[in-house]
Amino acid sequence: MDLIGQVTSFPEPDGFTFMQEFDRQIGGPVANALTALTRLGEKTMWAGKVGSDEFGRWIIDDLEAEGVLQNVTVDDSGSTPLSFILVDVGTGSRSIVFHPGCALLFEQELTRACLSGAKLIHLDGGFIDAAFQAASYGRENGIKVALDAGVYFPGLDDILSRIDIFMPTLEIARMLTGEDKAEDCLKKLQEIGPRSVIVTDGKAGSWAREDSACAHAPAVNVDVVDTTGCGDAFHGAYLFGEIQGWQLSHKLLFANAYAALKATRLGGRKGLPTTKEMKGFLQDREISIPQF
Repeated sequence: MDLIGQVTSFPEPDGFTFMQEFDRQIGGPVANALTALTRLGEKTMWAGKVGSDEFGRWIIDDLEAEGVLQNVTVDDSGSTPLSFILVDVGTGSRSIVFHPGCALLFEQELTRACLSGAKLIHLDGGFIDAAFQAASYGRENGIKVALDAGVYFPGLDDILSRIDIFMPTLEIARMLTGEDKAEDCLKKLQEIGPRSVIVTDGKAGSWAREDSACAHAPAVNVDVVDTTGCGDAFHGAYLFGEIQGWQLSHKLLFANAYAALKATRLGGRKGLPTTKEMKGFLQDREISIPQF
């Protein structure tokens, strides 16, 4: 659950500031990416765990309303993962305080019904035990496995060899490789095992290396309201292009544009564009994605 407040300035220690606007939205890297995929026309399922509290019930109802199928465990003894997010009205930048609650371990076997028949499995650092199960299942059954690494999490180094599509921020890529340039990070990370590595760097755009092909796409300039969830939006849009079989440059450009349109709206979930909205945005910006 994301509790989001817009402020004109971040308060100093022991300080005070007025909140311009408040909202609560469902968050989470994978859940947001799956919602993006659903709004773009794909069928998705989210596996995870929530607490038996008001926020847990809200998440279940929201995913159902979005059309995201669920394999959800309700933890009677744990609390639902929660983030407090302050968004700067002037710049759209945000600061996040995260409480993982019951999101550390799934503590049960993922059902085959949850994974079988999937075109692609998308993971993040939550429920790392279930992430290993899903990555192993994908590798054994020829299903592509993608991993969002917006932050470093325990187990990242071990699971990376089982990933097909690795999507870290440039900061995480530098930390894992010791390299500075995005292009050098891509090559070094690809040597570990992923077929594709995609690195995001906010206003600088995104880079990707797929097999031996490389591409860079600049960011799409917009009037930014909130950058919360832009990485999740990017990943969902990129994976949409992956499922459609688009060429690398078109996947990157579409993902950048999708994240940019989301940035014009408050929150990581409500701002995720639909197919109709994206078509209009691309047309207005004279951006051509031939197969979309």
